[in-house]
Amino acid sequence: MAEKTRYPQIPSTVWWGVRSVLQRTPNATVDERLLAVQLGVQEAAARTYVTELKLVKILDDDGKATPLGRKWRLDETYPEAVNELIGAVYPEQLVHLAPPGEAERQKVVSWFQHEGLGQGAAGNKAATYLLLSSPTPNEAPRAAPKNGGGDASSSKRAPRKLVSRPTPPNTPPTPADDGQGRANPTIKGRPEAFPLNVNVQIHISADAGTEQIESIFQAMRRYLYDAPTA
Repeated sequence: MAEKTRYPQIPSTVWWGVRSVLQRTPNATVDERLLAVQLGVQEAAARTYVTELKLVKILDDDGKATPLGRKWRLDETYPEAVNELIGAVYPEQLVHLAPPGEAERQKVVSWFQHEGLGQGAAGNKAATYLLLSSPTPNEAPRAAPKNGGGDASSSKRAPRKLVSRPTPPNTPPTPADDGQGRANPTIKGRPEAFPLNVNVQIHISADAGTEQIESIFQAMRRYLYDAPTA
């Protein structure tokens, strides 16, 4: 029975965090201890990340930047490094289906599902492919437009603002109601609406797996951004 091909799975915080380390110190030895301190994770999780970075040939067996890694750390040679990396790590079929910088997430997810992965695992592997194949450094991968319309940036909804309607000309101001049919003498005119901002904080365990983390953020997007509005 043929051995199943193993594909990388690297969170964006790790990808850009290690690049930041190599930009500051090109000869740094990136091991689990350095990553644990840099990213604030458990050494067990950091050890997994180091293994993944070696799989994509950014680091050598000693944790040093490879020739590819040295290209990857520089903005001017980043696109060249991306093309070299993707061609070395992923099958030619996937690269033709989803070229660097032009990949559509759903196609990549579908490809990994046909490789025998479940929906969650395929989504995680696709997220890594989109991250690694983006030719622009420190740029998050763009999601494919829904229903074939609109720019990716349009999927980010701007915060809604409540706007108070101006009183028509020559109309005397109406006292605010106190909620029981009586005018509230302490408030003059109609109360002005104000913008409402909601901050959501999520505390994730430092040793949480990448699949768990991806699932959490997918759920946030589904319930906070994609939820139908009244």
